[in-house]
Amino acid sequence: MPARPAATTAAAKPRASRLAGIQRGRLKTPLRYLFYSPEGIGKSTLAADAPNPIFLDVEGGSPELHVSRYPFRDGPGGHVPRVYDDVLSAVDDLRDNPGHGYETLVVDTADALEALIHAHICKANSKANVEAFGYGKGYKVAATELRVFLSRLEALQGQGMAIVVLAHSLVKTFKNPEGPDYDRYQLCTHELISAQLKGWSDVVGFLRFDGGAAKLLDDASQAPRARGWATGKRIIHLAREAAWDAKCRLSMPAEIELGVAHPWQPFAEAKDMARDSTVESLITAVLAEVDRVTGGHRETEFTTAAGTVTSFAAINDLIAKSDSGALTRVLAGLKATQPTATQETV
Repeated sequence: MPARPAATTAAAKPRASRLAGIQRGRLKTPLRYLFYSPEGIGKSTLAADAPNPIFLDVEGGSPELHVSRYPFRDGPGGHVPRVYDDVLSAVDDLRDNPGHGYETLVVDTADALEALIHAHICKANSKANVEAFGYGKGYKVAATELRVFLSRLEALQGQGMAIVVLAHSLVKTFKNPEGPDYDRYQLCTHELISAQLKGWSDVVGFLRFDGGAAKLLDDASQAPRARGWATGKRIIHLAREAAWDAKCRLSMPAEIELGVAHPWQPFAEAKDMARDSTVESLITAVLAEVDRVTGGHRETEFTTAAGTVTSFAAINDLIAKSDSGALTRVLAGLKATQPTATQETV
């Protein structure tokens, strides 16, 4: 018979418990933002108004902005990185010198960064282009490399810096698993990169000019024309709709009008209000939103922006528990919900 293993002479030392260090409640850490839009809306201008920003001008679009830019090289054009390693070195430089004084890191833009990542992985793997890896494989390699980049950004966030990533949008057909496909705004990056950026971010905001189109009332033709209209206002959307992706982990309004002179200010005020709320203020805000959605008729059931049928009675049950986390989620959902009168006419 095989020899039995010798008995352990000493009991294994128990692992020290970390339970005494459990943290409860909100942690006011710097946030991760992803803002995207069509060209010319003012993404860079919005980020330039954030608290004491420094730009990684990957796209080279910041010369007309009065901002600080990381110098990748000396001389004209040295604020634009030539290769992906330049960007990584810049992030590491900021991490290794925490006394730099900047409060916000701006990556402008994600689609330009994606192009540098593609060039980097192609050179490292002796590929002519990202498609040469094989069907879809190159994009998976790029997504893996993006995780490396995001982990470096998290180190800066741990030192107190907010992170703002900017990106362009494009209109692309959405493969709808629940019905007919339709067009919507999406990030101008590969879907694996887009999904990773959106999941990583605390706030995903879609920017657009306030406007739309309406058919001409006096047009009696079989194919009535539509005329576009615009107010000139810039809106940041923080709730998902059929036409775009957006989200916010704070109980902020579904949309915010950006300021003209200081576009970040209205956004910052809404953020601070959401973070400084108490259970009492949350309850007051939830009741106000219920009245807005129902038109003051609290006995009316309604459908939230997430598609859930609810009522004041159900929400009141949550209010009675005085759970700030649950109230924050309820408030965010209510702010993204259309009034019942609008729902009935859609």
